[in-house]
Amino acid sequence: MKNKKIKNPLKKRISREFFGDWKKYLVVALFLILTIGFVSGMYVANGSMMQAATESVTKYKREDGHFELKKKADKDLLEAIETGEKADVKQYYTDKAKKELEEKLEETFGTEHNEMYQMAYDEAWKEVSDKIDKEYKEAEEDYELNDPDFKAEKVNVYEDFFRNESEDHDNDGRSDGTIRVYAKTDDVNLACVLDGALPETENEIAVDRMHADNVGITVGDTITVGGETYTVTGLIAYVNYATLHEKTTDLMFDALKFNVGMVTDEGFDRLKESIHYAYAWRCEDRKETEQEEKNASDDFLKALLTQTVVYEDEMEDYVPAYANPAITFATDDMSSDEAMGGVLLDILIVIIAFIFAITISNTITKESSAIGTLRASGYTKGELIAHYISTPVIVTFVAAIVGNLLGYTVFKNVVVSMYYSSYSLPAYETIWNAEAFLKTTLIPVCLMVIVNLIVIVRMMQHTPLQFLRHDLKKTKRKKAMRLPKWKFINRFRLRIIFQNLPNYIILLAGISFIMVMLAMAVGMPSTLDYYQDHVTELMFSKYQYILKSYQDEDKNVIDTKVKDAERFCLTSLQKKGNSIDEEISVYGVEPDSKYVKIKDIDDLKENTVYISDSFAEKYDLAVGDTVDLDEKYENKQYHFKIAGTYDRSQSIAVFMPVERFREMFDYDDEEFTGYLSDREITDISKDDIATVITERDITKMSDQLDHTMGSMMQYFQILCVLLSTVLIYLLTKIIIEKNENAISMTKILGYDNKEIASLYLMSTTIVVVIEAALGTLIGVSVMKLAWKIIMFSYSGWFAFVMQSVGYLQMFGFVLIGYLIVLFFDFGRIKRIPMDEALKNVE
Repeated sequence: MKNKKIKNPLKKRISREFFGDWKKYLVVALFLILTIGFVSGMYVANGSMMQAATESVTKYKREDGHFELKKKADKDLLEAIETGEKADVKQYYTDKAKKELEEKLEETFGTEHNEMYQMAYDEAWKEVSDKIDKEYKEAEEDYELNDPDFKAEKVNVYEDFFRNESEDHDNDGRSDGTIRVYAKTDDVNLACVLDGALPETENEIAVDRMHADNVGITVGDTITVGGETYTVTGLIAYVNYATLHEKTTDLMFDALKFNVGMVTDEGFDRLKESIHYAYAWRCEDRKETEQEEKNASDDFLKALLTQTVVYEDEMEDYVPAYANPAITFATDDMSSDEAMGGVLLDILIVIIAFIFAITISNTITKESSAIGTLRASGYTKGELIAHYISTPVIVTFVAAIVGNLLGYTVFKNVVVSMYYSSYSLPAYETIWNAEAFLKTTLIPVCLMVIVNLIVIVRMMQHTPLQFLRHDLKKTKRKKAMRLPKWKFINRFRLRIIFQNLPNYIILLAGISFIMVMLAMAVGMPSTLDYYQDHVTELMFSKYQYILKSYQDEDKNVIDTKVKDAERFCLTSLQKKGNSIDEEISVYGVEPDSKYVKIKDIDDLKENTVYISDSFAEKYDLAVGDTVDLDEKYENKQYHFKIAGTYDRSQSIAVFMPVERFREMFDYDDEEFTGYLSDREITDISKDDIATVITERDITKMSDQLDHTMGSMMQYFQILCVLLSTVLIYLLTKIIIEKNENAISMTKILGYDNKEIASLYLMSTTIVVVIEAALGTLIGVSVMKLAWKIIMFSYSGWFAFVMQSVGYLQMFGFVLIGYLIVLFFDFGRIKRIPMDEALKNVE
């Protein structure tokens, strides 16, 4: 008769373990499934949408960048720009000077070039020539004309003109925001049609899909643009407007009060606002990396600057694609979400792994006699280690498989809908993501194995005899810890705390982790509410009018009859940084300004300035520090010493006397940039106004964040409460199970369930309250630090604000979770029988 192979009896204990404590494993499994599923869905959605974004560069002919000129470029200028070659600036200065000199001398000597004319010409030309050499030397330094690494970058340049018009989407006669209108083209920056069709007649328009969803515009609706009526034929996503950033310096996009639209050429001509002469370029040689893009952009900028000088035009704006937040913000944010999701998943896996490790450690201690017997019977350490580690690994692996299945189906769609509610993205196709499987299956299982293996191997180092004697402590304490001379009940509770200290340390780590997420969920609405409530305190005036020039076409100074209007000067410099070069607003203000009230500003010494509180807070600047700022398009740097800070400014700004400003930035004696006013100015032509900064520009960031994340934060708060409940439930369950014998013994001694609960549950309650308070402080501190790091990736600044009630909310949310757990813990204590202690008498 053939001998049957004896099966390992330890395998049967695995199934009994699952069924015997199925509630715990179900809670852990569900938690892991939801977490892994969401992160997996995020990886899949991100990978698919990032692939679509990459393909859209070619498919929809996305620009490599754009620039804006003060006046429309002629054919010769465009052809010169497309060569990518630098113009001969010195020859330009020379020819211009000769022409001006000849015209001047002809006024004096006439058109006959006699001997006196030639003598005067030679004498004047020597002086002019010296001046040309000086100007060229400055230009050579500013534009790096002799850069040895310069490489001509051939490009194709396309007209991409637009108008900024008012939008009235509900046709009530009041402006609801701004719409940037482009004419329909097949050359560059095409749009993906997500619903409907592109416009075909002068009365039709296609608008951004995300803005339309936010304000309730649908295909077939009629909207008013610049006073003209258009029918919406389609909802689109422009390839160069993945997010609706009105300005490249905006910290946050604005999908509520800013829109982009497409009309026909005839529809474009119906509008009345001044045309912005913007031109998009695409390199003939496609660039594979961002560094290649940056190098090409730097070389192209040098050539562009010289060509605009030679053709007597002025550059108003220059934005390469890699520095355009409207193009990069969405993909950068999705990448950071993916990275953050992976980190959060790993942290949660480690915390749960430690919970499993503590559970297994307690189980090994409880089953030490059986383990000693098995070891004496011939079972190896490896077999026992494999047995005890199998439970957490099986749970994690099954949760990972189910989570990934849900990630590719349910959660992927959830993440996609979240992104489509925030970004103007093209249509996509779901793509298999091997990285998602690696990070949400293999890494969690490996982390679970590593953490538990360390604990279990350490426990298995004891000899069979030590297991049989329950002698598992590595260190022997000769005397019990001396406790304070408190009442017996209090000393008993203190002893319970010390006995379960490792569990409570894990609980602190878990609560602190939850508090970081709660700090975001509670602090974000608090921050937005603060800025919305204090917006008027962060503005100089209700209106800031930025003019195109301080003179009109007839060289008359642009003036207004509004009495409280005040002139000011403004320019932009850059603060160089590791992640971004931040644009800094530099204001020149009147000494007795009624809007920018800085005491004794006119007494500031040379190169001494005030800076905004936002500037000081973001870069940790203080009075007496020196800050270096650079020209954006020139190789020129300024050094400013900080004399003080100014609190009525949300922007990153520098303030100096207006006379010093004019001297420093070569302004004419009476030149200015615009007007500050608390009343609307209506007597200045729209053609002379470049932009108007109002309360909307200050609040649009907080309004957009509130719209996008307001309800999400409420759901996130609920998720954090559930998460804290799960963690506290698992750890308090371990504590009670560890003390089952002691609880059973107290029942034998006559203590009822309420008295026992007051001993064991009160100890845990004290610890949870203390750890919740500590976790609140830790969570807010970590969030403030993380917030500052995040803000360094963007231009602008607003501080993370956690109000007093927010601390109480965070603390209260964890206590709510604990109160739910208390109910289950009390029931668990009631179910412990009195004979439990008698069964385990050694």
